[in-house]
Amino acid sequence: MRPSKRLFPLANWIMRFAIVLFVLLTYWKSFSAFNFQSVMFYVSAIYVVFSILLFVGGFLRKDSLTVLSSLLLILVTGYHAFLNLESKLDHNFAVYVVLGSIFVYFFTTGNKR
Repeated sequence: MRPSKRLFPLANWIMRFAIVLFVLLTYWKSFSAFNFQSVMFYVSAIYVVFSILLFVGGFLRKDSLTVLSSLLLILVTGYHAFLNLESKLDHNFAVYVVLGSIFVYFFTTGNKR
């Protein structure tokens, strides 16, 4: 059975939308609190801003916004996954591994159409 190449653009947009949805549902409360003394505020701000930029980058002809957003999201996801590891592997760590792999995908493919 051969892969369906017609659904490739749809799959890219579904992943972009899923990232924005996940990030807003997970980090919006911390981001909107505007607690500048909290590290979690800055992590949330990076997630919210750059996931939206990753989504917007899909509308642009050049790959630079998608690649830059993905790179920063990879770094903050690695940091956040390391903090959530707490010497045990659980579903939270697995979520960040999956999320990180999606960011690596966009970092390596850009806006491939």
